[in-house]
Amino acid sequence: MELGRILTEDELADAIEDCDVVLIEFDPLTKKVLERAKKLKVIASVRGGAHANVDVDEASHRGIPIFNVPGRNQDTVADFTIGMILALSRGIAKGNLLIKNREITDDKTYVENGFCVTDVNWVGSTPEKFAYLQYKGPTLAGKTLGLVGFGAIGRETAKRALAFGMKVLAYDPFVKESAISSDVKLVELSELMASSDFISIHLPVNKGTLGIVSAEMLSKMKKTAYLINTARAAVMNYDKLIEMLQKNEIAGAALDVYPVEPLPNNHALLELDNVVLTPHIGGCSMDPYTRSYDKLFTELKLYLEGGMPKKVYNPEFVNQ
Repeated sequence: MELGRILTEDELADAIEDCDVVLIEFDPLTKKVLERAKKLKVIASVRGGAHANVDVDEASHRGIPIFNVPGRNQDTVADFTIGMILALSRGIAKGNLLIKNREITDDKTYVENGFCVTDVNWVGSTPEKFAYLQYKGPTLAGKTLGLVGFGAIGRETAKRALAFGMKVLAYDPFVKESAISSDVKLVELSELMASSDFISIHLPVNKGTLGIVSAEMLSKMKKTAYLINTARAAVMNYDKLIEMLQKNEIAGAALDVYPVEPLPNNHALLELDNVVLTPHIGGCSMDPYTRSYDKLFTELKLYLEGGMPKKVYNPEFVNQ
């Protein structure tokens, strides 16, 4: 069978029809596929959220537990988040673009007092293109990072921010103050949005989080603040964010997720200079895959030997 692509429902149904166990990541394990997998005893999903491509209700109806790997890439996304903060606020992404687009290169060599000053600070560029003056971003030490969501990824991001000397605020209605480090302060969302120099979103999409970073909440941000979203687009009002960016009502945004992916060629975000955009790669790293498979194989072995892991994705099997 051809590799390197997602299988169709029919192809997957043919492939697993006689299987006892299926290990899956992106392929569509739908009701149609599960109806043909009469022998299937367990599903192992290499995802943090198995519902993305597995019909969880149908699996549960058929008595099939789903093992998954929550938090598999928490450190990977946390690293990426800090990278986005720096790339945005310090002009790293913009500087790279300016040079590669030949916007601040020059054919001349400028010599002053015997020194090639273009090797010092690119002062040969015209004033409006003098990057050293144009892209003076904030130092992170002493600034406040607000984390909207304080689960596994939020906590890893906090560790990194604290190492930079940042102050950290967090909003998460499911986390108790007694359960977190004294270095992190739990606050209401409105306070976080109004007080933070950087706001980073780390929420899953569910009934409680859908649109939670609303137009009203976004409007509370400082004009000097930056917003980073490496979580999901559905938790935030993108129309309001774009309007604020267009009017320079906030300093900028770094985005890895969008209401439509890939972005259409005429999308408003593509016209903005105060954004850094990446193609939903925040969780992309080689390390989580190794950890994921190791964990899944351990849990599969336990299950096939008659045990049951404590954490199973289907609610019907949790803590049985």
